[in-house]
Amino acid sequence: MKKIAVLLLFGLMTITVFSQGINFEHGTLQEALDKAQKENKLVFVDTYTTWCGPCKWMTKEIFPQEKVGEFFNENFVSIKIDCEKGEGIGIASKYTVTAFPTLLFLNANGKVVHKMVGGKQANDLIQGGKDALDPNKRSTSVAARYASGDRDLDFVLSYIKSLDEAYNKGKSAQVSKELLASLPIEKFANKDMFKVVANAGVTYKSKEYNYVLENKAKLLNKVDSTQYFSVLNGAISRHLNKIASTCSSIEKLNTEIELCKKDNVSKYQTSLEKGLVYTFYLSQKDFDKWFELKLKEAEEFKNKPNYVYKLHDIGNEVYANPKFNGFKEPLDRALQLGHKMISGNDGLIMGNLLLSKLYLKAGNKEKALKHFNVFFETNEKAGGLNDHPSVTSIKNGIDSL
Repeated sequence: MKKIAVLLLFGLMTITVFSQGINFEHGTLQEALDKAQKENKLVFVDTYTTWCGPCKWMTKEIFPQEKVGEFFNENFVSIKIDCEKGEGIGIASKYTVTAFPTLLFLNANGKVVHKMVGGKQANDLIQGGKDALDPNKRSTSVAARYASGDRDLDFVLSYIKSLDEAYNKGKSAQVSKELLASLPIEKFANKDMFKVVANAGVTYKSKEYNYVLENKAKLLNKVDSTQYFSVLNGAISRHLNKIASTCSSIEKLNTEIELCKKDNVSKYQTSLEKGLVYTFYLSQKDFDKWFELKLKEAEEFKNKPNYVYKLHDIGNEVYANPKFNGFKEPLDRALQLGHKMISGNDGLIMGNLLLSKLYLKAGNKEKALKHFNVFFETNEKAGGLNDHPSVTSIKNGIDSL
């Protein structure tokens, strides 16, 4: 009898342990939707990838928590979708999932009613679930309310917050700009409201920019300093990049840089100025000067572990930046760089990766595949992530040649 009692106790303990946390379905999304319809629930979808750090963190630390499980198991049918395998590829495309984790709340018809992006603490995740259950707080409902003309201040601020949580930076900036234009700039001179200014992407020498610059001491006593400097640095950076892309001489660019430094010097000033010079020479199609400066910068890291990454980045920009499209000379120089990299053991992985991309750009399937296979095998032996989308996209591109 005692033995039976012990077994029963063990069974109860087992049920308790395994009932903690979110109970994720193991079938298809459609099966989850069908179950949700029968139970009159929404579907909670955790879209993830195997290489995503925040995804792993939530799976290990957040989803197993008892309070999270109690709330989600009561209110949702939950399912995890790997967006790089099986039906997950189509689901990621259908719901425009571009960052991970993306947390979707769907009705039984498969329509998104609420969305969050990024790793969330337990309380934030639960609050997101509560918002999904409240028709007035769902991201889709809030968007419709704004589109219909509701401009109540508290509502608009909450809308901006929900857009940020959904990683919808473009829409967040648009709504922030509209709110900023509708009220006196002084209304935003506090910690809660200044984020609107930071989101809005104010332009250099605009009314808003001048107000922020001229009231530096007062604002830094009231608002987040990171947001304050992001307003100035963002406006200056956008202005200077436009100048670098359009001016006719490096002297004119340098003159404008010095003028902007009178307003503010970023802690990333050196990096900013280097980037502006590169942008200028690319806009002038002076590829020789661009390569000269890039290689000179890379040589500062010679005999250091990240040297091959610096070389790879030079060639990768030729591959990825559309400003190089249609020009054979920079592509040939980047290919020479890749072959130089694989001449030594330290550059086997990054050099072959670079060559596979460059030959893909050149339309040479045979050589692209050859170098990709060497990269893949070498990277796998070194414990690299061959299932990362940056790798699979190259293979897909080569296959489609």
